[in-house]
Amino acid sequence: MQEVKRAYRKLALLYHPDKNPSAEAAALFIEINEAYEALGDPQRKMEHDRMLQGVPASPPFTIRQNQYRDPRYRRGPVSGESGSVRRQVLQAMQQYLKYAVMFSRLAFLFSLVLIADYSMPAQKTKEEVTSVRNKQESRYAQSSQLSLDGGEMITLNQETAREFKRGSVITIHTSSLFSVPLILENEATRFKAKVPVSIYGNFKFLPLVMLITSLLGTFWWKGVEFRFNLGIVNILLILLSFVFLRIHSF
Repeated sequence: MQEVKRAYRKLALLYHPDKNPSAEAAALFIEINEAYEALGDPQRKMEHDRMLQGVPASPPFTIRQNQYRDPRYRRGPVSGESGSVRRQVLQAMQQYLKYAVMFSRLAFLFSLVLIADYSMPAQKTKEEVTSVRNKQESRYAQSSQLSLDGGEMITLNQETAREFKRGSVITIHTSSLFSVPLILENEATRFKAKVPVSIYGNFKFLPLVMLITSLLGTFWWKGVEFRFNLGIVNILLILLSFVFLRIHSF
């Protein structure tokens, strides 16, 4: 048994996904684990030896086992079946890994663009408030939505929105690339307020999270499953970013 353990450790180090990222190594690592489990179980080892010798399993035992089995019992997948499914999943991940890495690279570039958009000098435009409409977001949270004569709609909390009445002329500070409103300034009272409901307001964590996950997905080269899942996460973050670029008008 000691020789089996030494051989298992040697093969495990050679084909572990963290050491060898190829799909073939991942499949072999699963088979190595299954073989080691079989050799470590005396009953399974005995059945394996009998199979190699051409001796069939005892049918009476199988019949009695099925005869007295509870009909509500459903046999789950044995280790070989589960290993085979996982091997197929890993092979599929390896096959589509290049696309997952591609999305991670796109997310990395997009996060840099968002950070640059926020860091560049803001643009200023003057608009007139045409209407102020209260919104009941939940039982306790309320907000107000400002409609501007340029067609833009901006959501503020109700306390801040009181400073921007209908007919007020305001200066909007927007980001350079995506024109996301950052600050509103009342021309008459010089009152300034940040726009909280925006990708650069309460949701500014999103570009930072996407930057971290995209860096890992682009430059981390160990583990097929880990990198593939990062690609999926980065796809979702890209889609959320496009939504949050317009969330100030929701």
